[in-house]
Amino acid sequence: MSRVVDQWSSLWPPLAFLLAGVPLAALLDRLGFFDATASLLASQRDQGTPVLGLWILAALTTAFLNLDTTVVLLTPLYFRLARNARTDPVPLVAIPLLLASLASSVLPVSNLTTLIVAQRFHLGVGDVVGHLALPSIVASTVGWLAYRRRFPTRVTLGRPAHLDRHALLVGGCVVGGLLVGFVIGPAYGVAPWMVAVVADVVLAGVVRAVPWRTVPMLTAFGVAALAGLAALVVPADALTGMLGRNNSAAVVALGVGAAGVANLVNNLPALLLALDGVHHMSWGMWAWLLGVNTGAVLLPVGALANLLWLRIVRAEGLRIGIRGYVAITIPVAVPAFVAAVVTLGLERAVLG
Repeated sequence: MSRVVDQWSSLWPPLAFLLAGVPLAALLDRLGFFDATASLLASQRDQGTPVLGLWILAALTTAFLNLDTTVVLLTPLYFRLARNARTDPVPLVAIPLLLASLASSVLPVSNLTTLIVAQRFHLGVGDVVGHLALPSIVASTVGWLAYRRRFPTRVTLGRPAHLDRHALLVGGCVVGGLLVGFVIGPAYGVAPWMVAVVADVVLAGVVRAVPWRTVPMLTAFGVAALAGLAALVVPADALTGMLGRNNSAAVVALGVGAAGVANLVNNLPALLLALDGVHHMSWGMWAWLLGVNTGAVLLPVGALANLLWLRIVRAEGLRIGIRGYVAITIPVAVPAFVAAVVTLGLERAVLG
């Protein structure tokens, strides 16, 4: 049971962000911020917007802020852009979902899993960038090439609606405060979920509503149950021997295995199970980290960001089930992920 408690103690901060993040998106929507931002963007573009720009924006947001920020802020915005363009919203709202995983290994701040590993083994930014930045860039690039084969590469935003300057000003201030809090807050002991809760309180006061029904309690309980079950079933140190294998073929195999485990029990429990008995960073551990980051998008349970995305798009009226979800992720994320783990294997062969 001590392992279960350890799992839950590491899992509750991202679960708290999940519980605060969905109401945050709902409150910004109620304020009219996403509609106002979409109208502002439409007023700046007369000849259509290249989707590559939206792809790069999502990648940069994930890399320099974190994957949850990408999902919470860009998913509703991209939905509004698609609605204004009177086009199918799925191709655009898929972008934050995909980049939340594909671009989440560039920096320690990009993903909580990387932060956990960095703190455990006292890694610096240079260590993470030196091992995982190139595979993450490759994943984002190959992902774009796969995406553009399936979806349109340009969207005409249409005639802008009335620009709500009040919503743009208030929402912009809140979002600006969020970004500042996400970036500098951890250095002062302020977790991202705390920043999100403060933003929720401020927005609830502005719009005079509390979106209790949007709080995903059942989703959070389900993920916690999966983490506890994994800790009970998987023996301690079960993965230690495999993670000690450092040849290139083992690196690729471990990355693929990590992605598989993450999509069964969620990427945070998958990482924590691997950390049992590991006392130093190895190429095998880098491969496992890349797998639970970049490969976790394949199924909804793979990452909390995936579940957060599903709740947001369903709140927007998109009824995407498991079949619809994998139809979005598999054709794009699989080649991107394979390219990423192969790149890490080549790094191991070259750098030794």
